[in-house]
Amino acid sequence: MLLTGATGAGKSQLAKRVDELRQQRRYLRGAFVEVNCATWRGDTVMSTLFGHVKGAFTGAQRDRPGLLREANGGLLLLDEIGQRGLGEQAMLLRALEEKVFLPLGGDRPVKSRFQLIAGTNRGLRECVRAGQFREDLLTRINLWHFEPPSLADRREDIEPNADYELKLFA
Repeated sequence: MLLTGATGAGKSQLAKRVDELRQQRRYLRGAFVEVNCATWRGDTVMSTLFGHVKGAFTGAQRDRPGLLREANGGLLLLDEIGQRGLGEQAMLLRALEEKVFLPLGGDRPVKSRFQLIAGTNRGLRECVRAGQFREDLLTRINLWHFEPPSLADRREDIEPNADYELKLFA
C-alpha cells in the first residue's frame, strides 16, 4: 500500500488504523513497526532496517535483529520511503518479494513475513525518472494507492484534531 501526501496529512494515523483493523480481523499477529526514513543518516541505516551480526563493523558488539525482523507477522510503515538510497531499496525489494534478507555482515538469510505500508510526500514517479527511486520497487509498493487530503483542505477537521492531540498529551 502506498500513501502519498503532504507532511501532516495523516499518513501515519491512517497506517495505524489499518493495522488496528487487520489485528481485529486476525489478518496480522505481529507488531506495528513505524519508521520515518527521513530521520536516518549515515552508516546505521542498513543495520537499523536489516539488522547486523556481531562484528559486522566497528562497534557491532552484539547481534541486532533489525526492524524487518521486528515486523515479522505484522505491519511495517516506512514513512518517507523516497528518502532511502538505491542500495537499500534493492534490499527492501528482495525482502518484500522473497520474504528473506541478509543482516549486515551475515551470511545466513533471515525470514520475515510482514505487510508494508509506504508513505511519501515526494512524487515517486518523478524520482524514478530522475534515477533516485527504483521503478520495480515503486511497482511493488503501489498495489493500492491512497492520498489523504491535507488538513488545509479539510479545515473542519482542525478543531477535532487539536482536541484529540490535547487529550493525548494532557
